[in-house]
Amino acid sequence: MKYLNYNIKKKYIFLFFIFFSCNNSKKIDTSLLNGYWIIDHVSKNNEAFELNDIVLADFYQIIDSSGWRTKVKPLINNTYQVANSKVFFKLFRKNKRISLIIKTPWDKWEEELIKLDSISLILKIKDKIYHYNRIK
Repeated sequence: MKYLNYNIKKKYIFLFFIFFSCNNSKKIDTSLLNGYWIIDHVSKNNEAFELNDIVLADFYQIIDSSGWRTKVKPLINNTYQVANSKVFFKLFRKNKRISLIIKTPWDKWEEELIKLDSISLILKIKDKIYHYNRIK
C-alpha cells in the first residue's frame, strides 16, 4: 500500500510539472526594448563572429505594439551620433513567439525576439542570431 501511495504521488507531481511547463508561454516585457543596445556578436550555425573594433549600436523606441529603430554610433563624450533614418516595426505575438515585423519601401522581414531582459537582447534574423548588450 505504501508503494502504491508513493507512485500516485509521483504521478501527481509529474502531472503538476507538465501542466505548468506547458502553460509557461514566453513572457517578455517588451518595454525593456526601449533604449540603446550595442551588438556584442553575431552567430550563425553555432559559430560566433566577434565584431572586434567595429561598434554597431541601435536605439529602440516602442509604444504599445509598434515602434522604431535607428542606428547610432557611441561617441567618446558619452553622446551618440544618430543616423538620419528610422526603421518602423510592429510587434507580433503568435504561438509563444514574439517577432518584430519590419517593413520598408524596399523590403519586409521578421526578427524573432529570442531573449530580452534589462541587460541583454537576442534577435534571430533569418539564419543569424544577433546578441546585444544594453548601453548604460
